[in-house]
Amino acid sequence: MHSARTCVIVVNYRGAADTAACIRSLLASAAPAAIVLVDTSPNDPELESAIAFAPGVKLLRPPENLGFGGGNNLGIEWALKSADCEYIFLLNNDAVVLPDTISELESAMQLDPSIGICAPRIAFMDRPDRLWYGGGAIDWRRSSAFTPGFGGDAEAPLAMMERDVTFATGCALFLRRSAAEKLEGFDPRFFMYEEDVELCLRAREHRIRIRYIPRCLIFHRAQGSTRKTSGEWDDFWSVRNPRLPFYAFHVLRNRALNIYLHARGWDWITARFFFLSFWCAALSRSCGEDVSTLC
Repeated sequence: MHSARTCVIVVNYRGAADTAACIRSLLASAAPAAIVLVDTSPNDPELESAIAFAPGVKLLRPPENLGFGGGNNLGIEWALKSADCEYIFLLNNDAVVLPDTISELESAMQLDPSIGICAPRIAFMDRPDRLWYGGGAIDWRRSSAFTPGFGGDAEAPLAMMERDVTFATGCALFLRRSAAEKLEGFDPRFFMYEEDVELCLRAREHRIRIRYIPRCLIFHRAQGSTRKTSGEWDDFWSVRNPRLPFYAFHVLRNRALNIYLHARGWDWITARFFFLSFWCAALSRSCGEDVSTLC
């Protein structure tokens, strides 16, 4: 484990089947990687049997649910202290890599030492021709970030264009060790949602360069830890989403916190102006849904 150049951090929350598929893809990588699995369920009863094929995985089981950010932070802390790795790869448990994904990300880092964070192209697992992430940008009109072309052609010209970006999703975040040490993981105030936006804002303040590498591809099931099937609900703001109150609270709070922590000058004015209108529109969309279809 300690000889691998990349240490992959995977956080599990009641998603043993997804996690097993993720680990299988990592074990099939052309470049060997150390794997640290953080179970924040805690103690998912299906997890140990699901990953029995991978005895080399380092399993960390905190006594309580630390959330996405806290779970990754525990893994990062272990990797920096116990693994002799050059890179740390934060990877969602409902994602799978291709055999050359990690080696290509390592190569991009090697070729340009000024890059601190790399982000691969991400396509939907059930629609591999559709784009989930193709390079992202901080947008204070949303008090968040966005991906141009989301849901569109996964091989559209912009999606295939290697470039510097201001946002890399926490779904697949590849960090140089020095960047990981400087950033010290996600802000612990963010239990879930928007923590990757905050980390990228800090990276920009530390002048850590983020590079989008489209030749590196992964597939993402999308919200695998928060819904049972891909068709259960497709819009976070739908009243069909049983986790709507949880989602709305954490997204609202964390976007407001990002404004407080990082928005300055014109960014602050823009964020404050659009913040209320965004949430009014989201609330209107949720309340305006035809609830008769739920009966």
